[in-house]
Amino acid sequence: IFSMNWLKTISRKANKKDDELTLGKFFIERLNQFQKLSYQVIPNSEESSSADIFAIAENMETLNLQLKTGEPGWEQFWGLRGKFGSGMGIIDVNIEDLLAQIIKDSEEHYANQDKEKLILLITERHQPVFDKDYALRISAMFRNSTFKGIYIVKLPNFGASHPYKGQTVAIKDVFGNHGEVF
Repeated sequence: IFSMNWLKTISRKANKKDDELTLGKFFIERLNQFQKLSYQVIPNSEESSSADIFAIAENMETLNLQLKTGEPGWEQFWGLRGKFGSGMGIIDVNIEDLLAQIIKDSEEHYANQDKEKLILLITERHQPVFDKDYALRISAMFRNSTFKGIYIVKLPNFGASHPYKGQTVAIKDVFGNHGEVF
């Protein structure tokens, strides 16, 4: 007989893998559109690998994607989601500091692995959206990271309308388009 804790653990891992695949596909769809590429997403079934997902395309380098989902600081990162009729929220934390901590923690976690080949996707499901000027500002702050690339990937909310149809912010773009929002 299996214990309930074991079933919960299996369920959480399956949900995490599903979330990683959804976010990876969204990111690759946006990257393909923006760069006019044809990458396809392949989930990684090896637990010991640093990449959660691979993106492959004919005659192109394989992209090794590491997703940071469910960070404990997300509520702090996006702030209080007070509703004011328009659905706007209040950000009550320094985003740059929290991003720096997420990136630093990730660099330390993958210190013994080949970070120069790893693309870090900091994933989020909620608003706010980043404007071009702010994206350029955070890109300038973090583009010297040892990761091959760093992106913030935000899925759209259900029934979302412009500008809340999801967003990718290229903090450190693998193609050199740092600070782009797509």
